[in-house]
Amino acid sequence: MLPILFAILIILLMVFSDGTLCWLKEAFRPVIYAVVIAYLLDSLVTFFTRMLRVRRCQGILLACIITVGVIGFAIYKLLPKILENISSIVYFIMEGNLDIVQIVTDVKNKIDNYYVQLAAKYILEASESVIRMLNNFLTGSAGILLGFAANIGASTVTIVTSFIINIYMLIEKEDILARGKRFIYAFCDNRNATKVIHIFSLANRTFKSFLNGKLLDSMIVSIICSLAFFVFKVPYALLMGTIIGTFNLIPYFGPIIGSVPVVAVSFFVDAPKALTAMLIIIVVQQLDANFLDPKIVGGNVGVSPLWIIASVTVGGNLFGLPGMILGVPTVVTVKTIIEESVQMRLMAKGAEHMEEDKLRTGIKSRRFKFMLKK
Repeated sequence: MLPILFAILIILLMVFSDGTLCWLKEAFRPVIYAVVIAYLLDSLVTFFTRMLRVRRCQGILLACIITVGVIGFAIYKLLPKILENISSIVYFIMEGNLDIVQIVTDVKNKIDNYYVQLAAKYILEASESVIRMLNNFLTGSAGILLGFAANIGASTVTIVTSFIINIYMLIEKEDILARGKRFIYAFCDNRNATKVIHIFSLANRTFKSFLNGKLLDSMIVSIICSLAFFVFKVPYALLMGTIIGTFNLIPYFGPIIGSVPVVAVSFFVDAPKALTAMLIIIVVQQLDANFLDPKIVGGNVGVSPLWIIASVTVGGNLFGLPGMILGVPTVVTVKTIIEESVQMRLMAKGAEHMEEDKLRTGIKSRRFKFMLKK
């Protein structure tokens, strides 16, 4: 029965047009947002119930109050400043009549550095296509910032609705999980049902540990960068720090992607500050890579850089920014499931230690012994 349901779902996806799928996505958008919010807040609720020894309803109330308080503070204090920065940048780009040649010439005359002089000379000697590319980049950035500012207001009703739905999801968590477990055991035999439950449990642990750690790490990076930018008078410090923190969610490539708009805007607003911004980003990223990320995210990823880079690249190509963020825990989950399945079969053959000394990460074979007894 379960395979039939999946086959029907795939057929419906193939038959439906792009317009129908977009219509369905828009219809379910509040519910999708609610699932994401509830999934992230559940860890906070669990923390309160265990550490403060309160009931789950009280933990949900505390988590929601703190979340609303943080969002309210951001809207009241931070959002106006960020929108003001966005407006200033857009006006500067669209109405400032940028003369890139003049700006580069001024930088070349002000900064006596071999590499700066070399880069300035290259830009000045470059063809018109390169200068046009820089102008297109700035214009595109302005469009992205305008779209971001417009979506903030347009998404308010959806976010409020999603937050209300999220509260009921958190309250009815045990009911939802129980119904899901009943469904799995109803349509699968006991052995396969146990495997399915284990896979969901593994995915849940991987995604929660990775996302919670990465969100906290990125928030700290954003605060540090914003404060450093403010102290050293980098233009639009709060917005630039927020951009760095947001892109820090993407492993490996995030800091590089986030630094491009920050350095570019700083360069065209106040050229010497671009070097200051770059140095701050390098120092903060070194601090994050060597101290913050290992302590906060730590072993939650559990795979080598090869797998992380591949998952970010493929996930970004398929699903954009969400794919780059969620690609890592997805690959970790799939890789772990495959490795454990291989280990189970080797255990059945009495060869569970085969080539173990050459593996970069060890395999814990005993976790699947209960399945072999079924």
